[in-house]
Amino acid sequence: MALCMLFMINTASGQQVGSIETPVIENPGSSLLETGESDQLSEIRSSLKPFGHTLFSGGFGVSESDGLNGNYLVSTGDRISVRIWGATTFESVQVVDTQGNIFIPDVGPVRLAGVPNRSVNSKVKNAISKVYTRDVEVYTNLLTAQTADVYVTGFVQKPGKYSGMPTSSILHFIDKAGGIDERSGSFRKIQVIRDSAVIATVDLYHFIQRGEITDIVFKDGDAIVIKPLMNTVYVQGEVAKPYRFEFAETGISAQSVIELASPLAGVTHAAISTVNGGESVFDYVTVDTLADMTISDGDVLTFKSDLNEKNITINISGIHSGPSAMTVNRRATLRQVLDLIEVDPEMSAYRSIYMKRRSIAERQKISIQESLRRLEAEFLTASSSTDSESRIRAQEAQLISDFVNKMTHVEPHGTLVVSSRGEVADIALENDDTIVIPRNSPTVLVTGEVRLPRAFLWQSGAGTADYIKQAGGFSNNANTRLVLLVKQDGRVVEADSGRVDAGDELIVLPKAPTKNLQLATSITDILYKIAVATSVALKL
Repeated sequence: MALCMLFMINTASGQQVGSIETPVIENPGSSLLETGESDQLSEIRSSLKPFGHTLFSGGFGVSESDGLNGNYLVSTGDRISVRIWGATTFESVQVVDTQGNIFIPDVGPVRLAGVPNRSVNSKVKNAISKVYTRDVEVYTNLLTAQTADVYVTGFVQKPGKYSGMPTSSILHFIDKAGGIDERSGSFRKIQVIRDSAVIATVDLYHFIQRGEITDIVFKDGDAIVIKPLMNTVYVQGEVAKPYRFEFAETGISAQSVIELASPLAGVTHAAISTVNGGESVFDYVTVDTLADMTISDGDVLTFKSDLNEKNITINISGIHSGPSAMTVNRRATLRQVLDLIEVDPEMSAYRSIYMKRRSIAERQKISIQESLRRLEAEFLTASSSTDSESRIRAQEAQLISDFVNKMTHVEPHGTLVVSSRGEVADIALENDDTIVIPRNSPTVLVTGEVRLPRAFLWQSGAGTADYIKQAGGFSNNANTRLVLLVKQDGRVVEADSGRVDAGDELIVLPKAPTKNLQLATSITDILYKIAVATSVALKL
């Protein structure tokens, strides 16, 4: 029996999907060849925001570290508490003098200017040990740190002098200055100048993509210079990141642009538009061809899914008779294809069919990757005020690093729910779609953080708690408030919001292994997103 007939869909039985006519598709870039192309390109260039334009919205400017972390370099005017006991006794709050020293009776001056905060105690103890060779204990504590006045200039919104802690991020000072001038400032070439010499060059693309930021200890009089905008490529169309991208080189690798822009699944071609010698130049190539090309400053790339191919391939998975794939007309719909699939109504849960779509899987993966990058950017750049806090930060950093490394390799299914109350939506198909026809199952599978993960026979009226109890209860690592119910038709809901039916799966998610509430919330959100995308509770 044809699957579509079981859904009582009103389509002609035996209709040949391949006979559906394909409409004529105009050249996607033809409009760019018309009069006024230069004006059109100019409008595109002015409308696209720079990659990273949301960085400076006040978040970095309002958050200040106190400068007392382990990397802070002691300077003139800092106050240090010194306590000595044992063979001699001394307790005082010392101020680092203009020569960079503190003075300890019977020991003399101890130079601390330029010494990292983490090394102050050992530096003082070494000096005292030269006089008192044994039975002396020392405890020091940096009480206050001096601020640094840093100039922010160049292509920035509000050039000027801004105060911060010496260990404040460069992002803090730029944010204080209103951020980079989006029209003319560079996000990839930011110089830090001290005593007329460049001591660091910062590329903010590294921070946006990987959470990496140059570690700089600022001093009074340092200057942060935003250099002018370098060579740019403008990207629009079917991409995850439609922005203006910046490059130092004049001959720009198109592959590097593709990696930054992240074209969506199904994109096949790109239109390249530029003005050369006062004349409009247009090219239209496949994405594979583009990857080997070199493009120029000012080029506009428009990524498209070219629909001129007449046929697409559809995969069929699960309980059915016949081939596991078929070639159909590009204009075919799901119902038309279902009319060609034979199923056994006794063995298949035909009322719960769902689909897997590559473009959805790609978007899910991009969403997960961006969540992981935000997690790194938010927590790996946080400063610490004490040694104990530094140790906690180091532990959290290792946790985040291990978590990100593991979650980076997650491959979402791209599930598309198409069934509702036994009826299927008549949606247009895409190349490489997979139609999944589940098996009619009398069991309920319980997985994730339970003591005995396994399948149990479905019982009428039994709820989530009953099945978890049969599975031995929650494990010690279970997030007891986050249990997901995966329905046979591909839907994923929280277990409390739906009844448990035969063929369903219960997934108990793990709790985040940290006491930091904000970090735990971020990790839990990502675990939830991954569980929805993969129907798997990953172990931590």
